[in-house]
Amino acid sequence: MKEKLTRNLGLKILSLLMAVFIWLIILNIANPVIQKSFYNIPVTKINENAIEQKDKVYEVVSGDSVDVTVKAKRSVIETLHATDIKAVADLSELSLVNAVQIKVSVPGHDRSIVDISQSASTMKVSLENLKTEQFRINVVTHGEVASGYYAKDKTASPNIIQVSGAETVINRIKEVDVDVDVSNQRQSFEKSAVPKVYDKNGTLMEEDKLKLNYDTVDVAVNLLQTKTVNLYIEVTGTPYPGYEYEKFEFEPKQVVIAGEKDELDKVQYIMGEYNIDNQKEDKEDQVKISDFIKNDVVLIDDNQTAVVNLKIRRLDSKDLSYNTSEIEMRNVPTGLMASLKSNFLHVMLYGNTDNLNLVNKYNVKPYIDLKGVKTGTNILPVELDLPKDVTLNKTSVAVNVKHAGSTESRAVMD
Repeated sequence: MKEKLTRNLGLKILSLLMAVFIWLIILNIANPVIQKSFYNIPVTKINENAIEQKDKVYEVVSGDSVDVTVKAKRSVIETLHATDIKAVADLSELSLVNAVQIKVSVPGHDRSIVDISQSASTMKVSLENLKTEQFRINVVTHGEVASGYYAKDKTASPNIIQVSGAETVINRIKEVDVDVDVSNQRQSFEKSAVPKVYDKNGTLMEEDKLKLNYDTVDVAVNLLQTKTVNLYIEVTGTPYPGYEYEKFEFEPKQVVIAGEKDELDKVQYIMGEYNIDNQKEDKEDQVKISDFIKNDVVLIDDNQTAVVNLKIRRLDSKDLSYNTSEIEMRNVPTGLMASLKSNFLHVMLYGNTDNLNLVNKYNVKPYIDLKGVKTGTNILPVELDLPKDVTLNKTSVAVNVKHAGSTESRAVMD
């Protein structure tokens, strides 16, 4: 038996080697080593806190993705997908020139891979100072609430948000907004909203370059009922002597207000005043309607101001002269006597021509009311009993008041 096994042993070994060789040839023909390229493999960045700990932020200049070529058996290659390729950049290994090696691997197939090549060996980044700033959150509503309602208070909680990022990026920020849809709402409500950061051009900024200390904020919207009421504006005051107002007009005549129902019920109209003291020219003006509102309601009308138009006309005048002896002293206190320091009095009357023609120095008598005066010199107004539509230009005179002694006296003119 042994002789049979050892007979032609060399030939048998040779045959075995040839069989193995042929099997390898067949195997390589059936499952050869081939290569395959995978494009735009994203590079995963790890240990980013190594940069943050230096109060820096980074931005990738190049190498945020790589093309990878894998060489392996056909049976392995055919099972690989782009998601099986891993590219990693460890930012804790950042060099002095701000570059870090990109390490590519195929987890789970390391022993089967013959070779791996990549289009970029390093990732390059730029560093910048980290800056943190606080911004007030603006609540921006979209849509229209239901008819008869008004969105008054729109508040965010918290209303201050902290934004961190590269200094140049933070310096571009104009505002932080949260958008809320109020379409057809009939009652107050609360909801969560995502803050959005806008630059000075009003453009939405990239989220991946900013870090906010709140991902969402709570927004409360307070709805009030509305009401349309009439607006009235009255003229107060007196024009400049010799002038009168001829016409006064204003717009609008109605405005819209909003408030709680019980407050709205108290407001039947809005009454305002416009003062024309010492006015002597036509005037177009604007007044704040909200200044006329006394109740706990708010003006939501498109017209926040009322436009007033005042027409002033100059009156005719008439000058009357009197001797001081023609001026009556009324209500002289007992025990006192009064005298004027001047000998003549001139007064100016204003009105239209027809009314002024009815007045002369004989049918209107000037007088001075001394009720309550004290001894010494008193500056007192001269008064006349004038018919309607005739006015007196304010005139005052100096009156000397002194004790009359034991003699009961009346006014004596110097």
